[in-house]
Amino acid sequence: MPEGKEVKTKFSLKQSLRLLVFEAVSFFLTLVLGIASALRITTVVTIKIEKISLEPVSLLDFILSFIVALLIVFSIIRFIKARPKTGILFKILFVLPVFIGGFFFLSLWIGDIFALILISFLIIYWFKKPNVLVHNFLFISGIIGMGSIFGLRLDPLLVVFLLVMFSIYDIIAVYKTKHMVKMAKAMMEAGVVPGIVLPSKAGEFQAPLKNIKVGGRFLILGGGDIVFPLLLVVSIVSYSVADALIVVAFATLGLLVSFLLFASQKERKAIPALPPIATFSIVGYLCTFFF
Repeated sequence: MPEGKEVKTKFSLKQSLRLLVFEAVSFFLTLVLGIASALRITTVVTIKIEKISLEPVSLLDFILSFIVALLIVFSIIRFIKARPKTGILFKILFVLPVFIGGFFFLSLWIGDIFALILISFLIIYWFKKPNVLVHNFLFISGIIGMGSIFGLRLDPLLVVFLLVMFSIYDIIAVYKTKHMVKMAKAMMEAGVVPGIVLPSKAGEFQAPLKNIKVGGRFLILGGGDIVFPLLLVVSIVSYSVADALIVVAFATLGLLVSFLLFASQKERKAIPALPPIATFSIVGYLCTFFF
């Protein structure tokens, strides 16, 4: 969910172009690395341990897990409002999946020991002196690690259904109930950014994470806007890498459409980015049946 401060000022053309490039490159590389990680899991890792048993995940299991996670986050938000100093809970909820997913992703390429050392060092650094670059690396690594292992357990048609369902949810959560925006603000006030941070200048990748607000000179691409198309491309890897890359290309086009919708606003407000990304991802998946 790209988020912007609800004011009348807009990004300049130069800033918008930079943001567009940073966003597209980050999104595209995340999906491609997800494909590479899935291939690593199904080839090299499989050879080492003979056979990986990846039990399929049902739609009901996925929905129930999402509801439980959402209820936990809502409960924490209410708890934090009553006790401001308990923002550490948000940090723990951020660090746990990032550590697990990041360790898994890095271990595929540099081995368990080096992966453990690197991810531990970066998380400690994130706690002590977090900046945009470290945050983005941790966030992307965590998403790729979790997305690659779960995506291999999902059927593409199930992921298509999830993309449709969560696109509708995204629209309701941003425009109707607005709880998505409230949740993001609560997390950011606690020092946790629920997405990839995109600055309007390359030099601002070193900016302290505490300077990131809902709006200002930074754009935030929410984790859900990345993880769902990632799940789709990874779920297709077992059938065809070429087909997965086609979906990556279409998903990136959907991201560009989402950015154009955000940039064309008279007032910079949060928008649901998943619907156009999901639409183009699904179109890309349908195209694979004809090529």
